[in-house]
Amino acid sequence: MTTPNGLRRKISDLLYDLLDRGLILLPATIVVENETVTWRSATPLQKFVDFVEHPTVRTYRKWAEAGEYAALLPDGALLQIRYRVVGGTVVAHRLAYIPCPYSVDQDLLQTDPVADVLDLHAQESPDDVRMQSAIRFDFDPEAAGPGHPAAHLTINVSSCRIACEAPMSPEDFVQFIYKHFYHELWYANVTFFQGMPRSDAISTMNDDERYAPHVSWRRSS
Repeated sequence: MTTPNGLRRKISDLLYDLLDRGLILLPATIVVENETVTWRSATPLQKFVDFVEHPTVRTYRKWAEAGEYAALLPDGALLQIRYRVVGGTVVAHRLAYIPCPYSVDQDLLQTDPVADVLDLHAQESPDDVRMQSAIRFDFDPEAAGPGHPAAHLTINVSSCRIACEAPMSPEDFVQFIYKHFYHELWYANVTFFQGMPRSDAISTMNDDERYAPHVSWRRSS
């Protein structure tokens, strides 16, 4: 059984373990709002701004400036971690990795607000935009239907929904990000990452999704 407060503590502990190893620069405070486990923004947007078709530099700036993230990484990338828990069960989640659109001075990020560092780099090298896509693991069974798996991975554009085996745990999400986008940090901390608990979520895929290309990982039957 999963409780909102239990999951909040789990995510908070995970973020501070990452901070202790220098794998993130700044963790947010994780809170429970009604049945949702999420980050607390220092200056929350009146309405959460999401990308409709694809993320832009403007989207990144709004999130970074408002503190709309669970963690800020040393290179300026953002992690967004949000779960909804009802009746002891995870019924939805949003797990997003948003790369910084510029190769910013990481030393400046230690002392200056990320939006200021972004502006400085944009002024000096306005065309030096990194062609990296944000990725997002979503779980939303209420919206499931043809072309919209209950659990899916979105890359590049919002219409790209690649079926996933099951809901993803915070540990599996973090492992995925570091193993695929920060492989040097992954190998330097491989014992830590491999010691994380594995997901035991039951598959939410249907037959059509299972026989098409999809994302799978070890799970319970």
